[in-house]
Amino acid sequence: MNLQEFLAMEESRERDELIDLRGLDFVSEYDTHLMCPICHCPFVDPVHLQCDHVFCGSCLSSAINTFRSADSEEFPCPSCRTPTREVSTSVPRLLINMCDEIRVRCPLLAEGCQEIIPRGHVQSHVEKYCGYRLVPCPDDACDKMMRSNDVGIKTKCMHAVRFCSRCEEEVVEQDFEEHENKLCPVLEVTCGDCQTVVTRGELNAHVETCPEVAIPCSASKYACQVKVRRADIPTHEQSCPLVAMGPYFEGQNARLNSLELGMRHLQQRNEIFEDGLANIRSTLVDATRVDSNGHGGGSSARGSRDQQPLARTEANTDDSEDVASGIFSSTANSYLLSLHESLRGQVDQLSHAINDLDARASMAIMNECLRIKEDMALTNAAVNSVRMQVQWLMNPRLHQGLRGGIRPSNTNEGGRTHLESSSTSTAGPSQNTAQSLGLLRARRSSDSGREGTKL
Repeated sequence: MNLQEFLAMEESRERDELIDLRGLDFVSEYDTHLMCPICHCPFVDPVHLQCDHVFCGSCLSSAINTFRSADSEEFPCPSCRTPTREVSTSVPRLLINMCDEIRVRCPLLAEGCQEIIPRGHVQSHVEKYCGYRLVPCPDDACDKMMRSNDVGIKTKCMHAVRFCSRCEEEVVEQDFEEHENKLCPVLEVTCGDCQTVVTRGELNAHVETCPEVAIPCSASKYACQVKVRRADIPTHEQSCPLVAMGPYFEGQNARLNSLELGMRHLQQRNEIFEDGLANIRSTLVDATRVDSNGHGGGSSARGSRDQQPLARTEANTDDSEDVASGIFSSTANSYLLSLHESLRGQVDQLSHAINDLDARASMAIMNECLRIKEDMALTNAAVNSVRMQVQWLMNPRLHQGLRGGIRPSNTNEGGRTHLESSSTSTAGPSQNTAQSLGLLRARRSSDSGREGTKL
């Protein structure tokens, strides 16, 4: 077909097209040879020219309207610039099928549709099967639109306003069920931490004050990663070293911020001065070139001094002006260089001050850590001492000796044992008390080092 017929066909097709297939979200990958050279998307209603280059129908129509002259029947191909008069819509079916098989998401993804379908079925999916497309309300008196899913479930108008008797609010019929079951502020809910029953409207305020909610330490911005119950936060903060060092950190951060702000201003001023110095140097280079040319002209004028006295006078005047400009430029240059050096010195002082503050902060943190480690070592030593005393008191051999008394170590000395026992029986209560005290003092040889230990 010729260009006029092709343009008329594309205009009617654009009017009938409901979905822009180029703006879809492509899920599957596709070959680059399936992309239109104009829009760089997979072909939509492809057509080809006499040079066998393929384009989208609407893309080629826009290119023809843009680049074709009014009195010409030819159009240059957008790819190879070959003049053409005819446009053919007879594209191989394989090419159309490959483009239609590309997987895309439903264009109503923003409304909630999660379907992934071939691109060739998008038009029919949106017109017939998608549950999120907008259809007229079943109530003839309502001129609003609603989802097709809601039309199938509910036959009444979903845009009417209903009155909630519990919270005394007006809710749209479409959202009334969700409001009644989940969103109504008068509904009673249970706190997940303390199991307290409160209304939904008071739930947020209750969570802000609930003692069972786990909240981070106030020193979490200083790398404290502890999360405890709100009721236990004061106890934790009393023993947390980062909370004690919080004011010091705040002061150091404020000072560092001020120093960084000052350094930023100084850097900006330094850049401005460097730009001015560069401009002055370029001006000096240009002036030096002009001076060299002027000196050459002056020497030639002085060479013809006898013949042109007026030119000699003008050359001398130019030399004096060049000397004066050179002196002024050198003075300005030295002043700017000295100012640049002073600014550099100030920047160095600020960097040294920041390094000093960093070293002091690190030293303070290290000292605090050493003190904490010493306290922990002392606590561990006390715990070990108590453990040793408890083990000694719970020694089964000692209790066994106290319950059974002292047994003879040798059976051959039975007479002696009998005498000792008879003497013990005839002795007074003072001797029994002494022996019982001796039994209590009996210890093992390994317990000799524990005599100074006290409970």
